Amino acid sequence: MSGVFHGSIPADLRSIIYEHAESWPDTDLYVGCSGNFTIERTLHSRPGERRAIHGNDVQAYSSALGWWLAGRELDYRLKDEHAEELAWLEPYLATSTDTLATLMLGTRFLQYVGRQGVYYERMVRATVGQFPTMHAKTVAKLNALTLRLASYYCGDVRDYLRDVVPAEAPVAMFPPFFAGDYEAQFAGIDEFFDWPAPSYDLLDEDGKEEIIGAVLDRPHWILGLHIARDELRRWLRGVVQTSNRGMPIYVYASSGARRVVAPAQQVAPILLPKIGPGEDLGDRMAIHVLTGGQFSAVRSQFMSKTILPGSPLLACAVSVDRKLIGAFAYLPPKFDPSTAYLMSDFPVSWTRYRRLAKLIVMAAASREAQLLLQRSLSKRLTGWSTTAFTDRPNSAKYGRGIPGVKLQKRSEPAADGIHRYQLQYGGPLGDWTLQEALAEWKRRHGKDER
Repeated sequence: MSGVFHGSIPADLRSIIYEHAESWPDTDLYVGCSGNFTIERTLHSRPGERRAIHGNDVQAYSSALGWWLAGRELDYRLKDEHAEELAWLEPYLATSTDTLATLMLGTRFLQYVGRQGVYYERMVRATVGQFPTMHAKTVAKLNALTLRLASYYCGDVRDYLRDVVPAEAPVAMFPPFFAGDYEAQFAGIDEFFDWPAPSYDLLDEDGKEEIIGAVLDRPHWILGLHIARDELRRWLRGVVQTSNRGMPIYVYASSGARRVVAPAQQVAPILLPKIGPGEDLGDRMAIHVLTGGQFSAVRSQFMSKTILPGSPLLACAVSVDRKLIGAFAYLPPKFDPSTAYLMSDFPVSWTRYRRLAKLIVMAAASREAQLLLQRSLSKRLTGWSTTAFTDRPNSAKYGRGIPGVKLQKRSEPAADGIHRYQLQYGGPLGDWTLQEALAEWKRRHGKDER
């Protein structure tokens, strides 16, 4: 079931919700800020669960899913100004299930529609060609769902708590307390589709306090927040942090057991000395495949703490004359099947070379890295892409000085809730060897020292 839905809340948090629901009375259950309906799915998954479940949200994607789960018809239509451009979608909007499947897929590809450039045009062509198969698979997954809602309320959660949810009913909520959490992710639906969107105010600090107060004033509730609240300390029932640099979730509830979930990261040493602060860069560059534990160790030491960790398809250390200078890691292609996704790249931080990060990117785009990736996936790869979060309109690392790299997309605000810009970069894979990359980097950047 989970493969149908975008995103999730951690499994350990779901377990806490699952446990608390057992003590709630035999009445209808209400969820605020449903998002991707993870809480509803968790409640529904309890053996013998017969209590009716009600959902709520304000966003286009969540509302389509909520109405569909509640058995309502979906009133989503292509906007007149996009009807010709997306006329090929009309056969996939025939029924509510067809429409929901199209909207789900649209959250992935609508970002490319109407954009100028070879990359965007290629992505749209690939989507059109693959859409019948992707749509049929999504419809099949939807038809296999057993979760149903007794009702879905499309509107401000404050109105929902005040006007819809009975005073004695159990309430579960995991509010998106970072501005723009859902707006950016699902903006494509609002851009290309007309739908009965509600009016609501974005959550300011007073609004957040109003929500918390409306939940606390009930006999049975559970609330997940990304920030510890001193005034709620007596209701703290859990802290969930699933990775070393992951954001903790503080679980508050009216009653129940206390649980703490802390990360346990397996690390292993890399048997290479690191380049020293004053050492010269040598002349022979190489890459070395890393185990998961080795990559976790070097990532924890050198990568920005604001970047959430992930599990790579391929991770490599980069060395020059057998001295470790950095590392990179790839994920499989996300959209374009010939383009691998560069999830991490970072240098040893203490060297005197100001632009060493560019050399790590060039190593990641080398012919040797291409060969390792192609062996991992048993397919031809010709390009790479990555995402940068920054407060500047261009990335200092990817923006200039690496052959063939282009800015493919600039979004504002960034989806990480921290930076102003989210930048999508990409470039060729395999256009140079490691030795050619090192020579070119030295020519362009080697004299730029601290």
